[in-house]
Amino acid sequence: MKKTRRDFLIYIVGSSFTSVAIGYLFPKASQSREVDIETLCSLFPQNSRCQNYLPGVEALDIKGKAIQTNTLLATAQPGIPIPVKGLPNDKVDYLIIKDGPAIAEYGIRPICTHLGCTVEWNQQKNHFICPCHGSQYDSQGRVVHGPAVRSLPLITVVVKQNQVRLVDSKPAIDPR
Repeated sequence: MKKTRRDFLIYIVGSSFTSVAIGYLFPKASQSREVDIETLCSLFPQNSRCQNYLPGVEALDIKGKAIQTNTLLATAQPGIPIPVKGLPNDKVDYLIIKDGPAIAEYGIRPICTHLGCTVEWNQQKNHFICPCHGSQYDSQGRVVHGPAVRSLPLITVVVKQNQVRLVDSKPAIDPR
């Protein structure tokens, strides 16, 4: 079947009409949407708009005092999780201290993946232990002993301007 100039013009006019109709019927879909700064900086932390932006909420120690990075690292020991508060759930989460010492980009939400009980850090056994069914997790939240089969959930931790910030979302990549 041979295409003519007439077929081409009909195609162009029809396409133009359809584009205008879609833009009229669905105006929000055709407008560009501004991404909020929290989403932008969590996805692209090196973006120039994120240089002075502090995401999430400030991490607090158990007594409710703001945590300063330099003070915490002066006394912290690698491999010993540090309990913190600050997220809206008002429960304790844990910072992970890496060799250096340095604060890891993730923290642990101490909710057992077996039945949802709150696990606590046991200093003597060097594990998180679930009081309900005895599941055990290492200092990075990985399962050591069941019945749980999945690691503890993570939160995102941002260290910037001598502050520790907690973001209530898991890191894009599980660093464990």
